[in-house]
Amino acid sequence: MTDLNTPLAILGGMTAQIFIDEYWQKKPLLIRGGLVDFTLPLEADELAGMAMEGDIESRIVIENGLRPWEMRQGPFTEDTFATLPEKEWTLLVQAVDHWVPEIQNLKEQFEFLPSWRLDDVMVSYATEGGSVGPHYDQYDVFLVQVSGKRRWQVLAPDEYQDSAIPNIKLHILDNFTVNPDMDWEVEAGDILYLPPNFAHNGRALDDDCMTYSIGFRAPSMQDVLTGIRDKICETDNVKDRFAAPETANRQHSAHISKDDIQYLQDQLARLVNQPDLLAEWLGETMSESKYPEYLAPLNQDELDEAFTNATQGQTFLRPGDARICYYVQQSADDNAKIRVFCNGENLLVDAELTGFVEAVCHQVEFDFSGLDLTQNSDLEPLVRFFIRQQGLIELVASEE
Repeated sequence: MTDLNTPLAILGGMTAQIFIDEYWQKKPLLIRGGLVDFTLPLEADELAGMAMEGDIESRIVIENGLRPWEMRQGPFTEDTFATLPEKEWTLLVQAVDHWVPEIQNLKEQFEFLPSWRLDDVMVSYATEGGSVGPHYDQYDVFLVQVSGKRRWQVLAPDEYQDSAIPNIKLHILDNFTVNPDMDWEVEAGDILYLPPNFAHNGRALDDDCMTYSIGFRAPSMQDVLTGIRDKICETDNVKDRFAAPETANRQHSAHISKDDIQYLQDQLARLVNQPDLLAEWLGETMSESKYPEYLAPLNQDELDEAFTNATQGQTFLRPGDARICYYVQQSADDNAKIRVFCNGENLLVDAELTGFVEAVCHQVEFDFSGLDLTQNSDLEPLVRFFIRQQGLIELVASEE
């Protein structure tokens, strides 16, 4: 992980520690010129080409279309773009980092924050006046201006009411005002960080406006409770029942006493007080791929062949959509273990392999031919696990 006290270019020379202490999940930060040495990997017409692919999620928002704030879902055709109005529309393409390695490299510059919370990179292109309307996100986001200019207007959660324009597909605020202290024009290289629930309205100031949105995963607490409930209930214990002792505070046989409720609270707290189980749920959930249909685990024959190729020196890559993290298991003895998560599954291995896991997370290209698999009995199962889960994939030479 990044040294939190080292000045970072992506934060405009600020240290990660200052950013975390003063801004993260607290207040917006405009970073002038934070994006340096970045060559635009994707032109607007190439983004439009991606939006024509059936397996790529995309939308177009037209402020004054067939109806106000018209939203169209991709995939699109050339005719779609040929018939768009000249101004005031926006194309949004989701998870572009899954397909464009250079954007994945940009995302990894934000790993001074937990990498397992980083989600995907949405890329938007807008013509002059283009906007998706004033709205708020329920997660942290870095809005990176990579070309053109945009005007951002931002409101704190207590500066707007959560009421939306009726009868449209988008949740667009109908009472968005302007706070002159958070009204900025940004240009290529500028980055705007917004905490959750800060309303924002971005409008393109020219026809070259392209913005990368780097978001963070933030499951709702209702989803957390549901997921943890399911994880706890994987082990069925029919003898573990509600069995509150009788209390002197019962006023009547029909009375549910506060002591009954306290007993229930205590038992629920006992069930939840399992840190390793909570970590297992969190790791599996946060490492789930956004598009798991493209990352089906290898079958045994495929795994054996790929592992053999790895030991013989075939190059392997960590793809941009691989999600890997780990947790140090609680242990009462010296046999420390880590639970490693990759694309929604997990494996328990010796904690001595922590450095290997971290190397996999930080490097992109691997040659395992010189790897001594005898140094730790868990090393071969771990390499196989990464390959099976497609956290590591074989670089196959082009037939051309």
